[in-house]
Amino acid sequence: MSRGALLMILSSLVFSISYVFVKRVTQTVGFWEAAFMRGLVGWIILSTLLISRKKPLLGTRQNRLRLALRGALGAIAMVLYFLAFQKTSMANASSLHFTHPLFTTVLAVPLLGERVTGRKLGLVILALFGVMIIFRPDRGFFSMGSLAGLFSGLFASLAYLTIRSLTGREEPGAIINALCLAAMIICAPFMIAGWITPTPLVVLEMVLVGILTTVAQFLMTHAYKLEEASSVAGYSFVAIFWAILLGKVAFGELPSLPESVGIVIIFVSMVGLALLRRRDAARAPAG
Repeated sequence: MSRGALLMILSSLVFSISYVFVKRVTQTVGFWEAAFMRGLVGWIILSTLLISRKKPLLGTRQNRLRLALRGALGAIAMVLYFLAFQKTSMANASSLHFTHPLFTTVLAVPLLGERVTGRKLGLVILALFGVMIIFRPDRGFFSMGSLAGLFSGLFASLAYLTIRSLTGREEPGAIINALCLAAMIICAPFMIAGWITPTPLVVLEMVLVGILTTVAQFLMTHAYKLEEASSVAGYSFVAIFWAILLGKVAFGELPSLPESVGIVIIFVSMVGLALLRRRDAARAPAG
C-alpha cells in the first residue's frame, strides 16, 4: 500500500476519533458550541503556522471571495455533521455524510459541465437506494439526525467543488482557515443565544476536537500532495467502518440490519464512483 493511501486511512481514523468527542460534547452543550470551538482551536493553530511562514491569514486578495464561499459552505456542512452526531449513531451520520461524492457527481454536471456516464448514474441511483434504506428504520421516515447527515454531505460536496477552483492557487492552510473563521462567525450568535456553560472536562474535549480535526486535515492534505487525488480519495471511505467500530466501543452503538444494508450499499457505491474517477483521471491526456 502506498504512503499516500496510508496517510488517508490514518486521516480518516483521526477524524473518526475526533467525532467520538463531538458526540460526547454535543450531548452536553449542543452542536453550536462544539462547532464554534472546533473553528476557534483550528483557527489558532493554522493562524500560528501561517504567521510563522509569513503567509496571509485570509489568503491572497484575488481568492478571498472564493475562500469566503468555501468557508461558509464547509462550515454549514460541519454544523450539520455535528448535529447528525448528536441525533443519530456515528455509523449513520458518517455513512450519510460520505454521500458527498454522489452530490459532487450530480452537481458537477451543471456547475462544471462534466459528463455523467451510465455507470456513474447507476452508482448514484444505487447510493440513493442505500440512503432510503437508512432513512426507513424505526425512528420514523425522516429523522432529524439522518437528514442532517445527508445535507452535510450536500454542503460538503459544494465546498469541495469550490476547492477545485482554489487548488494550486492558494495556500492549503488558508483554505482550511477560511472554514474555521466561517464556523466561528456562523455559530457565534446561535451559541450565545443557547449558551450552556461547559464543565472543564467538556472544554478539554472540545479543544481535542479542534486539535484532532486540524491534524486530520493536514494528514489528508499531505496524502493529496503525495499522490493523485483520484488514487487516494477512495481510501477516505474507511471512515465509515471506523465510525461503526468506534460507535460500538464508545457508545455501544450497532446499526440495525436495514441500516447495515444501507451503509454497505452506500460504501460500495461511493468506492465505485472513486474508482471510476481514478480511471477517468488515468485516461485524461497529460497537461
